[in-house]
Amino acid sequence: MTRDEEILINATKSVRDTVLDQDQLSNSAARVAERLGVNMNMNSAANVIQNCDDVQQSLTAYRAGSLPAARVVLIDSHLRDCGVCLRHYRSQEGQTAVDWSYPGTSDAVRRASKTRSLPRLKWALGWGLVPAMAVLACSIFVYKSYFQVPPGVRAEVQSVDGAVYLISNSGDSPISRGEQLTEGQMLRTSGGSHAVLRLSDGSTVEVNQRSVLGVGARGHDMTVSLNGGAVIVQAAKRSSGHLYVKTPDCRVAVTGTVFSVDSGIKGSRVGVLRGSVHVLHAGLDTRVDAGNQMTTSDNLQPASIEEQISWSHDREQYLPLMAQFSVLQHKLEQIPFPQARYSSDLLARVPADTLLYVSIPNLGDFLTEANQIFKDQLQQSPALQQWWNHGHDRNTAELDALVSDLHQVSQYLGDEVVVVGIKQVDNPGIAIIADVQKSGLGDFLKTQFLNQAMTPGLTVFDEKSIASVADSKTRSGGYALIREHEAVFSNSIATLKQINAQLNSGASGFADADFGKQITAAYDRGAGVILAADLHRMAASKFNSAHAQGNAANALEASGIDDVSYLIAEHREINGLPENHVNIQFSGTRQHVASWLAAPAPMGSLDFVTPNAEIVVSLLSKEPRDIADDLMNMTSSSHNDQGRNWDEAEAKLGVNFRDDLAGALGGDFLLSLDGPVLPTPSWKAVIEVHDSAKLERTLEQLTQSIREQFKGKNAHAVTIEPSEAGGQRFYSVQDLTSGSTVAEYTFADGYMIVAPTRALVMAALHAHTSGDSLARSAAFKALLPKDVNDNYSAIAYQNLGPVLTPLLSQLNGESAQAIRQLASDARPTAICAWGRDTRIEAASDSHLFGFDLLAIGQLMHPQKIVSGNKQANSSVRE
Repeated sequence: MTRDEEILINATKSVRDTVLDQDQLSNSAARVAERLGVNMNMNSAANVIQNCDDVQQSLTAYRAGSLPAARVVLIDSHLRDCGVCLRHYRSQEGQTAVDWSYPGTSDAVRRASKTRSLPRLKWALGWGLVPAMAVLACSIFVYKSYFQVPPGVRAEVQSVDGAVYLISNSGDSPISRGEQLTEGQMLRTSGGSHAVLRLSDGSTVEVNQRSVLGVGARGHDMTVSLNGGAVIVQAAKRSSGHLYVKTPDCRVAVTGTVFSVDSGIKGSRVGVLRGSVHVLHAGLDTRVDAGNQMTTSDNLQPASIEEQISWSHDREQYLPLMAQFSVLQHKLEQIPFPQARYSSDLLARVPADTLLYVSIPNLGDFLTEANQIFKDQLQQSPALQQWWNHGHDRNTAELDALVSDLHQVSQYLGDEVVVVGIKQVDNPGIAIIADVQKSGLGDFLKTQFLNQAMTPGLTVFDEKSIASVADSKTRSGGYALIREHEAVFSNSIATLKQINAQLNSGASGFADADFGKQITAAYDRGAGVILAADLHRMAASKFNSAHAQGNAANALEASGIDDVSYLIAEHREINGLPENHVNIQFSGTRQHVASWLAAPAPMGSLDFVTPNAEIVVSLLSKEPRDIADDLMNMTSSSHNDQGRNWDEAEAKLGVNFRDDLAGALGGDFLLSLDGPVLPTPSWKAVIEVHDSAKLERTLEQLTQSIREQFKGKNAHAVTIEPSEAGGQRFYSVQDLTSGSTVAEYTFADGYMIVAPTRALVMAALHAHTSGDSLARSAAFKALLPKDVNDNYSAIAYQNLGPVLTPLLSQLNGESAQAIRQLASDARPTAICAWGRDTRIEAASDSHLFGFDLLAIGQLMHPQKIVSGNKQANSSVRE
């Protein structure tokens, strides 16, 4: 806390604690009335309004209209701020209104709370800081992005046609070419006028008549605030950050493209001339590609792009480009995307010991046709050539070579490619298998590597030559076995031989086994991409090794994870939209840790989250008392003295973790980032509570015991200070050593709401009582999967656009590229999971869930991906 903040707090407390007598109040009221020119009734002045009781006693006269005007103003102001008095006023009118008051605890709980000492909860310090630390790194980046803004010019006026003004508090002043706009200044064009601005990032903004806008910056991001009117933006290509255009009802995010934005009384219209933009409106982030548009109101009909840019001085440049994009888009839409596959003849021929099975479609024809259409259109269109050369800084030779190689290989193969992982003695063997639909693949591959004999390229075998090669032989470039009807690629000779022998033997029986039947069912639903893993045998092979016996194996068995059987993940495209489903199956009823996820049911915790939340994770668990039993059983199975340690800890703290702590809790938990991240990250925890009085007593005991047990220079004494506000009892967790507030919490309708500030706790209560919550948001419900479930066991929701965007301006290299991949589909998404007796399922329509997992791996371990990419590129060249 700074010195200025401390002075302000002390001054506020001094004013609040000062008690004035009636003469002082009367004299003060008279002076104010005299300055305002109001006739003062001194009797009314003496009868001042000091609290809610005074207001409620005056409501009858207020309703009848018999109060003095000054008193009416005071009561009007109080009713706007006090939900309790507003409810009381409306209840007297007999109206049905939203209950704005905060649910209170029972009288018995209040009396019990008043009889208890203030110190309570040492462990709440750590518990409260855990979610705060979870967003600490993000908040640092956001702080730098939003607060370390370099001063200076935001835009320069390049041209003016007509009357253009700079808006200021002292009045509008004409602005001419060459003048500059700084942070906070607004520009206005009059009727029939036009202006062009060049932003400090190199972007240009054409401004139509009767438009009002300003330009601001935060870190590496720039924002054009369009209060009304129309603009056409040519966004400069950026290495970091984004350009945003904000209207009263939407936000457009770009990194380098051309688009138009109209903002009028009915809403906003966004049209894209080239590239693509993301439009955030009503909680949904919509991608709009070149030639398309969107509006923010049903009453606002789409208009042609030509009409939207007809006022532009550069319309002759834009219109040919738009025509070319329209033609190109139409041609690309005619390319048939690989159809869903409903069977596979490879499934029956993979080895019976297959533990991993991944199926993907053959995309060679699609990529080749798309590339040819683009090349033809590029050659015919000077406008398209100008766009390509200006915006991409690349030629088509490398693109042609890559697509050509993929296409030539794909032409020899069937409609799918399968990756298999096979159980072997030492390490699992990995191979790629595809049907061969025409001869000549072996000769083609040998020709490609004819002059690369001294480099670790691809070595090609046929059935005869593979038999004479030693199993132990390895080569970093890999091997290919080309058979009459199949092609097999691997980095292991032994794996090639094993698969070759199986293919010669015919059907392996894999498709008829239980694991194979699970994959067959996925094909029956229509296959796009299938990832299937026999998790039980994978885990068994790992823990059957000698060094894994003992405590680790016992802990695995006690956790219930060893009962897992299969993972089946599916991704398909339905009408251009992703659809994903994951199924984790168990050999029997889920036990121990695997059973912690409860069956689907309503999640009351979601009612305490606002629709503007950035991240929300909510789940239903089985009773915490039973979870505590599982934890104790797991630890005791791996550590014989763990039970004694539990007993010693409970004896020192004076609580029983199972009965006093876990026994007071329910199974509904939520953690969210819900609100601004600065100056304090707006984390929020919502926990179901069966017995709030018992939980309070336990927290009290923990606080007192820990304070007595842990003393010394680095110890922090924590206490809880209760208070009343609006009929609701709040608790403030205070660190007495530093003088800071760790967290605030309260109890309402069977839940404990915890947040870093009371304002956030009150916002959660308001969302709950008013019904303006994420759970009731139509935009949120639209993200949920279309299935038979009316409830779920867990929901992970994200609207990470506002969080990820500032990170891009702070990172470079591979980490920045990984985040860009994650942010490329930055629309809000939801992943929903549900637990059944013998399985756990999850579904989502997000691209992240749709096997875009390499981006996460690159973010977590960029150096590994870089190394892997270098090796892969070397192999291709060789």
